[in-house]
Amino acid sequence: MQKSFSTQPNLFFSTADLDHPILHGLDDTEALLEWPEIETLLTSIYASNTGRPSYPLLTLFRSLLLGAWYQLSEVQLARCLYRDLLFRKFCRLELGGHVSTTPEN
Repeated sequence: MQKSFSTQPNLFFSTADLDHPILHGLDDTEALLEWPEIETLLTSIYASNTGRPSYPLLTLFRSLLLGAWYQLSEVQLARCLYRDLLFRKFCRLELGGHVSTTPEN
C-alpha cells in the first residue's frame, strides 16, 4: 500500500532562516517611527461592522509605506507581500496568510 504524501515542515525554510540578517533590513527604519502614535491616529478611520473583515489599519499603513518607498503599484506590492519575507515581517503578516488587494484574489 502506498503511503500518502506529506510535506516536511523544514524542507523550504527553518526557524533560523527567519532570523537571517537580510530580514532585519527595515529594522532601523521601523525604529524611527512612533508606531503606537500612528496607530492611535489611524483609529479614527471608519471601519464597517459588516462585510468581510479587513486587515488591521497599521498593517495597511505599513504596506502603503513599502509601496511608496519601493515605488510599487498595488499589484506589485501584493506580489511582494506574497513572496518577500522582509515585507511580510515589516507588515506583521503571517507566513501562510493570504494577501488580497481586490475581491477577485
